[in-house]
Amino acid sequence: MKKPKNQIELLNDAMVLLEKRRRMEYEDLRLQFHETTEAFRPINIFNQTVKDFRQSPDVKTNLLETILSISGGYFSKKIIVGKSSSLVKRVLGYALQYAVTNFISKKVGTEKDSEA
Repeated sequence: MKKPKNQIELLNDAMVLLEKRRRMEYEDLRLQFHETTEAFRPINIFNQTVKDFRQSPDVKTNLLETILSISGGYFSKKIIVGKSSSLVKRVLGYALQYAVTNFISKKVGTEKDSEA
């Protein structure tokens, strides 16, 4: 059997090592928390989104097509129906807006497919 003094010294050495390990892991965790909070700041999320948008030409094309089709449907509804207090006219206006939006979306999509 070993002497109790050696056992106590070994235990104390193990406790010192564990305390050093705990401090290192705490520091790593603190640094990771700081990096994570920086990444989730709204300005950083916005900057990353803009960066991704600039690097992807497909997103630009799809966004332009979407804006074109939605605005086309909206303006066709405004031109045909205008401001109406009639429920039937408003429902028909929304149906027209939906139909024109889909029509423009399909036309732009087929033109893009025929170019490729």
